[in-house]
Amino acid sequence: MSVNVKVAPGDLPEFWNESVVFFANILSLFYGNTTETAVLKQEVGALETYGSRLLPLINIMFRGRDNLLILESPPDQDLIAYFKSDLKLSLPTFKIVKQDIYESFEGQSEALPSKAQFLIDELVEHPARLIDGYVVDASLLRIGSLTGKKILGTPTGSRNGNDKLVLHEFLQITGLKIYDSFFVQGCNGIADALKALKSKGYVYAVIKAPIGASGVGMCKVSVDEVAIQSVIPEYLLYEGQLLIQGWLDETVKGVTNIGSPSVQLFVDNECVTLYDLTDQILSAESIHEGNVAPPAFLMGESACRDEIFKQARVAGAWLHDQGYRGTGSIDFQVIRRDDGLEVRICEINARVTGATYPAILARTFNGRGAWLMRNIRFDPRHDTSNLLQTIDAAGLLYRPGMEQGILPFNFNPNPQGRSVKGQFLFLAPTVEQTLSLLKKMQELDSIEGVYDRD
Repeated sequence: MSVNVKVAPGDLPEFWNESVVFFANILSLFYGNTTETAVLKQEVGALETYGSRLLPLINIMFRGRDNLLILESPPDQDLIAYFKSDLKLSLPTFKIVKQDIYESFEGQSEALPSKAQFLIDELVEHPARLIDGYVVDASLLRIGSLTGKKILGTPTGSRNGNDKLVLHEFLQITGLKIYDSFFVQGCNGIADALKALKSKGYVYAVIKAPIGASGVGMCKVSVDEVAIQSVIPEYLLYEGQLLIQGWLDETVKGVTNIGSPSVQLFVDNECVTLYDLTDQILSAESIHEGNVAPPAFLMGESACRDEIFKQARVAGAWLHDQGYRGTGSIDFQVIRRDDGLEVRICEINARVTGATYPAILARTFNGRGAWLMRNIRFDPRHDTSNLLQTIDAAGLLYRPGMEQGILPFNFNPNPQGRSVKGQFLFLAPTVEQTLSLLKKMQELDSIEGVYDRD
C-alpha cells in the first residue's frame, strides 16, 4: 500500500492541526443533480438544518481553534448553551449563508452578487488557511481560489469517493468479494440484467445511480418487473450510467442477513485511521436510521471482524490515493450463505457522514464504551420547546463524568421554529445500557416520537 493504514477502533485519530472555514454544503451532496437534492429534502425534511450537527465537532476535527462554520440555518440556542456550559466544548464561530449565495460561485463570471462578494471579502480576512465542506464541488473550488485558501482534498477525491460505479470497478479489479452486478447505459439493458439476476436466484434487484445518499439514488425492484422504465425515477438517470445489483437477503436461497457493519475512518496526507466499528441500523429498504457500537453480532466472531478490517484497509488506502481527505465511512454487508460467512463492501461515503458525529462525540466523552445513535421524529401533538429540560428533569441528560446519559447533538426545526426531529447519542458502558437509556427516553410522554431515517 502507498499509505500507512492504522487500525485503532475506539481511539480517535490525530485530526487536523489547522484552522478551517467549513461549508456545510449538504445541499450540494449530489454534485449538481438538483432534482435528486429536492427528493432528499422531501424525504428527510429540514435538510438545511442538518449542517448544525457539525457545531460540536469542528473544533475537535480542526485543532487550530480559529474555525468558522458556514451554515444555511441557525443552530438551536439551547444546544449551544448545553455544548458550552455542560459539555465544556469549544465551538467554532458560525455564519449563515443561504444556498443561492453558495451556488452563485458555480459559474465563471467575474461579477459576483454583492452578498457573495461581501462573503469573499470576509473570508480573505479570516485567519484560517483551509477550506472544506461535505463535498468539494465547483463552488467550493472557486471560493478557495478567490480567497487564496487551500481546499482540503480534491474534487476527484470527493467525487470518486462517493461514486458507487467507480467503487465497484475498483473492488472488481482488487479481487474483493462483490455483488452480482451489471452496468447499463440509461434504461437500456435493465431488463436483460434483471433476467440474468433472476437466473441466479434473486427475487429483487437494486438499481443505483452513481451518486446517492440516505436511500435516495437507489431503487429496489422485483426481477420480474416488466414496465421497468416507469418505476425508475428520472433523477437516477442524471449521470447516464446505472449499476444493477442482486439484492442479497433472505429471499435468496440459503442466505441469512447477519449485519451491516460500518467502519469509520479518517484520511489525512500521511495516514488512514480506522477509528471505530459500528453496526448500522437500517430500515427494511436499507436506509440508514442510526448506528450502534460495538456491533453485537461480531462478539466472538474474530475472523469476521478481521476480514472487515482487512477490506477496510484496502478501501481506505484507495480512498487516499483518489485524493480524498477527511472523515468517511465504509459500509459493509455480512451474510451467512449456508454454512459460510461472506463480507462485502456496499459503499463508501467520503464525507462527514451520519455516523461521524456520534462516533467522534462518543469517543471524546465515553472512551471505548458503547454508544447508540438514533434519529427521532417527534409526535406533532407534543410540545418540543424544552427538550433538553425534559431530558434533564428525568435525570438522563449527559454531562462529562457520568457513566451513562443521553447527549442530544442536533435538533431539526420546521419553518415555524418548532423542533420536529432530533439526533440523539446514548452513551453507556454496554450496548444493553444504551438501549435501556433509549427505552427510558421513550417513556417520557412529553417528547413521544418515532424512529426516523438519517
